[in-house]
Amino acid sequence: MHLLSLLLTIAISVVVVGESMASQASQAERSCSASYRNSSQGRRRRTTCYYRERPVLVTSSTAENPERRFWGCVNYGIGQECGYFVWAESEKEQEVARLKRKITCLKGKVTTLERMLTMAVAVALVGWTCAMILLCEKLSLIRNFTLSWNIIEVTICNLD
Repeated sequence: MHLLSLLLTIAISVVVVGESMASQASQAERSCSASYRNSSQGRRRRTTCYYRERPVLVTSSTAENPERRFWGCVNYGIGQECGYFVWAESEKEQEVARLKRKITCLKGKVTTLERMLTMAVAVALVGWTCAMILLCEKLSLIRNFTLSWNIIEVTICNLD
């Protein structure tokens, strides 16, 4: 009975640790998303558009340049823009920054998965150990029963 309570305690611990690992994985995912949003903000230029206004940072929504940022006229999008247009960062800088963010996110995911694998191996070892203990106990009970039965047979035979 003591062994069963030990197994139940181990099973509950595994569930709690598994939930904790899943929580860490989703936290890493949210962190990666936040990192991407924060680092994708372009550098502010100190120039003016053709109306002598400070340009605004706009995000492209075209298929050729999805989510690429550029500086445009303050009147961009309302039909009275002056035509001022400058990319916020070069394509190479943008690609390097995107790849660096991706590397950081992937490193976080690898670390989380390594922890999860270590926990899975530990749980498997504990499970196999408990299974072997139960098997040995069962074999011991069978052996004791067989010995007891043999003693009873010998005693009965001697009575005859």
